[in-house]
Amino acid sequence: MPIRIIDAEIEKDIDVFTDLLNRNRKKKVSRARFEWLYLKNPAGLARAWFVVDEKTGQEVAFTCVLPRRIRVNGEDILVWNCGDFSVDKKFRTLGVAMKLRRKAKDSVDEGHIPAFYAHPNDRMKTVHEAVGHHCIGKMKRYVKLLRADTFLRQRLANENLRQMVQPFGNAALWLNDLLIRNNDRGYDGFPVEDQPFSQEYDHFYNRVAEKYSVIGDRSSAYLNWRYYENPLYQTERYELRKKGVLTGYILYTISENMVLFKDMLCLRQAEPEHCLVEKWIAYLREKKVHSISAIFMDTHPLIPVFVSKGFKLRPDHSSVFAYAKKGTPLSDTWLNGSNWYMTVGDRDV
Repeated sequence: MPIRIIDAEIEKDIDVFTDLLNRNRKKKVSRARFEWLYLKNPAGLARAWFVVDEKTGQEVAFTCVLPRRIRVNGEDILVWNCGDFSVDKKFRTLGVAMKLRRKAKDSVDEGHIPAFYAHPNDRMKTVHEAVGHHCIGKMKRYVKLLRADTFLRQRLANENLRQMVQPFGNAALWLNDLLIRNNDRGYDGFPVEDQPFSQEYDHFYNRVAEKYSVIGDRSSAYLNWRYYENPLYQTERYELRKKGVLTGYILYTISENMVLFKDMLCLRQAEPEHCLVEKWIAYLREKKVHSISAIFMDTHPLIPVFVSKGFKLRPDHSSVFAYAKKGTPLSDTWLNGSNWYMTVGDRDV
C-alpha cells in the first residue's frame, strides 16, 4: 500500500486529529482535549505527522510529540514527550508504525530537538524497540487499601457476613496506619481547593530540582496548564507546610471511591516526605476513600516512603522509553533511568 508521511499543521488539523483518534479507540475524546493539549501547552505547540494513503489522499494515521521542559543536571532543555499514536486498522503493519514513529528519532539525529521520552502500551513497545529507542525503566503501580468495603464485596457474596466482617476490616486498616505514623514535628497538612498554582511553586520547584539529575518542569505555568486548566478531569491538591512555608504537595484525582495519584514534590528529606504521605492518607481516610493507586518509575526515590506506609506492588507495569543521540553530552544522563524523577504525571495525557 503506497503511503507517504507529511508534517501536520497543528492549528489547522485539530479536527483531523480528533477524528483519527476517535475512530480507532473505544473511549472517545473531545476537540477541547486537543485544543488544550496541542495548542495551549506553555512549552509550545505540539508537533505531529500524518501517514497519507497516496491512492485516496486520506490521512490514515498520525502521531504527535508534546514539548516539555526538563531540567537535566541543573540546566533546562526543551524535549519531546511522545503522545498520541493512531493508525487505521487497514494500515496497521509494523512497517507503517515504524516509519511514523521514526520521525521523532530522525528529528533528534538531525539536531532539531535534543531528546524525547515515551510511555508506549504493550503493542507499541515493539515499535519503539524496532526503531532504536531505549527502554530506561518500568512504570509500576502501588496500591493501598483504606477501607475494606470494596475488597470484601468482591470476595464475599453473602451480604450479611460481609456486613459483620467489614467494621473489623476497616478498624484493622485504620489501626495499622496509626501504628506507623511519625511525630508531626510542626508540619501542617491540608487540602487546597480550586486555586491556581502561584509563583511560590516556581521557587519550590527550583529548590527541590537541585536534588535530581533529570526532572520534568513543575513550574507554576506548567502545573496550571497540566492540572488546574485540564478539561479532562478535576485535580485535587494536598499541601504540607511548616510555619507557613511550602514543604511539599501531592496532586491526585478521585473516581468512584478510588484515589489516583498524579504527582508529588517534596523537600528531599525523610521527615517531610513521610509526614506529607501520612497526613494525606489520614485526610483521605476521613473522606471515606476506599483505596489509593500510585504509579512511579521503578527507580523513583519516593517508592520506599510509600511502601513504608502500606502500599503494595501490583503485577501490572508498562515500559518507559527514551532517546538521545549517543555520544552527545546529554545521552549518558538521559538514557540512565536511575537519574530520573518520574511519576505518572510525567506521562502524556
